Amino acid sequence: MKEEHMKKQHSISLKAYRCPQTGRDIHYSFAHLRRGDQKIHPPSSSPPQNFSSSYDASNNNNDVTTIIGPSAACWIFFYPAGPNRRLLEAVISRYTSEFECNRDVYFICLNRPGKGGTSSSSSDTTANNVFSPEQEYIRTACNDVVTIIDYYQVPKVSLFYMCAGSTFAYSFAKLHPERTTGYILGLSSWILRHDGKRSIDNDDDDGVDCTTPPNMNSRIHSWAMHGYFGPKSIISSLAGGLVGSAPGLLNSFPQQWVVNGFKKELSNGERFEFDEQYPEDGGVAFLEGMKWSYEDGDDGDGSVFVNIDANDVNDRRVPNKNDGNANDIAVCLSTQQDLGMEYKSSVPKQKRILLWHGENDRMVNVAGAEYLESMLSNATLSYVSEGTHQGTMFFFPRDLMLELNQISNLK
Repeated sequence: MKEEHMKKQHSISLKAYRCPQTGRDIHYSFAHLRRGDQKIHPPSSSPPQNFSSSYDASNNNNDVTTIIGPSAACWIFFYPAGPNRRLLEAVISRYTSEFECNRDVYFICLNRPGKGGTSSSSSDTTANNVFSPEQEYIRTACNDVVTIIDYYQVPKVSLFYMCAGSTFAYSFAKLHPERTTGYILGLSSWILRHDGKRSIDNDDDDGVDCTTPPNMNSRIHSWAMHGYFGPKSIISSLAGGLVGSAPGLLNSFPQQWVVNGFKKELSNGERFEFDEQYPEDGGVAFLEGMKWSYEDGDDGDGSVFVNIDANDVNDRRVPNKNDGNANDIAVCLSTQQDLGMEYKSSVPKQKRILLWHGENDRMVNVAGAEYLESMLSNATLSYVSEGTHQGTMFFFPRDLMLELNQISNLK
């Protein structure tokens, strides 16, 4: 099955960069939408049937872009916990039918540390390290973004995230405010818990109660975040291992059984849209796209290095310990205080933060999205009618695509 997908034309390139200064390998996906390309896209009434869009023959690993520069728009996409850089394929496939910009637009999605070939973050837990392992993981992921946009000579980027990608997007805005355009788009946001107490490094008392709503998460997720299932390190390790086994699980069960399981979590409206997109094979094409997305593996299979020979031996190369999934879960189970990332005081004021959240989201209740809107300056929340957590990300709203156009056109 893997070979079959590799024969298809995909909308993204799979690339890698080895940092000469640190020895870190960074694996990422890359998409280039050229101004004027909208003339050859299908109309919005004809959505792509699967993840394997072939709208632009240059979007493959033969892409030789070395400089993006300030004249084009550039987005950094932060994926949810579980998937990887290949999820950008689904984003681009959904967006191309609505793409209409007067300049070139680039999308970059990095595999986070310890995921799909990207070097792991430091595991130094000595007294000399002032950051927790989760904080170090987030900082490394954000620094990797800077490394890549420096390589492409991009001065500033806009940010787009799904679910657990929220923590990394807002952390990037906090750690590197000079590298952001001030625009952040978020779908099905994962909200870090806050118990009302201020973190040690935040003594700003503005009288605002930052406590998250008690009904924000599902009961299972709430219990996990409160440690009822055991220490965060154990839970994250077990859950991370389960996430890492997803490719094998997708191949182990009957295809239609997996598709029906996914559709069961959707609302009636979302199931109708799903059946419209996959009318002939019952959704098997969707499953094939998911398999390809999860097949990125531990070593960044398929990447083309942009700055070295892939066979080059480098004694300073920082290894990939395949701990990215576990670290993603550990971040999700952390509180805002644990990470020193309290939305109200930590995230710099942006030009616009646009949030979309499903009204039927059972993983993160819409009350959590309303809380996030209230904590962030210049944030606007849009409710997705009948939207579930997964469905809102898979069928992301048309007005989000229009906002991608509008923001990308700004100079």
